[in-house]
Amino acid sequence: MADKDYKAFIVEGEAREPLIIDNITRIFFSHGQIKIITLPAGQNIYMLWKKLKEDDFDTDIIEVLREENNELKKQLEGLSRDDFSEVYLVFDYDGHQNNLGNTEDGDVVDQMLISFDNETENGKLYISYPMVEALRDFDNKECGNGEDCFVTISELTSYKGLSATRSIYSQLGQYDFQVWEEAIDAFVRKISCLFNQVDTLTYEKYIADINPYEIKCKEQKEIDKNRIFILSAFPELLLDYFGIKLWRRCVKHNINKYNNCLSNGIR
Repeated sequence: MADKDYKAFIVEGEAREPLIIDNITRIFFSHGQIKIITLPAGQNIYMLWKKLKEDDFDTDIIEVLREENNELKKQLEGLSRDDFSEVYLVFDYDGHQNNLGNTEDGDVVDQMLISFDNETENGKLYISYPMVEALRDFDNKECGNGEDCFVTISELTSYKGLSATRSIYSQLGQYDFQVWEEAIDAFVRKISCLFNQVDTLTYEKYIADINPYEIKCKEQKEIDKNRIFILSAFPELLLDYFGIKLWRRCVKHNINKYNNCLSNGIR
């Protein structure tokens, strides 16, 4: 299998996430020898982490998936962890992670982010807040009016519908590069606000200060206020992968609305 560079995307859902990964593959990985394989793990990313932790991470993630899921066993036939240069995991965090709880080391999601922090080793975990539909929940002209940047915990059950009604790009599997440019630009403005930046982050500051664990720490402060700051994992993943070249092409704004939100008491 050495003739191709395999990359694994481990996702929870079997519908929307694979559609998005297929779209990303067409737009960003349509050339060369790269082969993207999407592995829907159902609602078992936590169980996957737990199994690896029990084995002190001596068992590789591809083998655990093969053992635990018959459908994935078929997908992975003839492939081993050595065939995958990178492994990414994408997870939804809706603030209701009651099934996860805490370990003796603290918050389970924090522990997962610490364990899954390197795509060339155990894998790198990215989290969408509150869920995958956050990808379509942005305005291509404005960074948001403040209130639309959050969803309250009590409104989570209606978030999928809400995100569809206010999105101009609701078909997640049909984005072209222009839509991705706008989504990435919106992500940078959003992340700047989440990290209390009056102006949009520079690429250098983004690389130095922003990662999935630090985002979770900021999100936890919002969750403690009974709300979630809406943020998609996919622009983050793409910026981390393609770096400054993609940043320069997509990030058009250097001002966000942080001061307006602050003066209106939203932050």
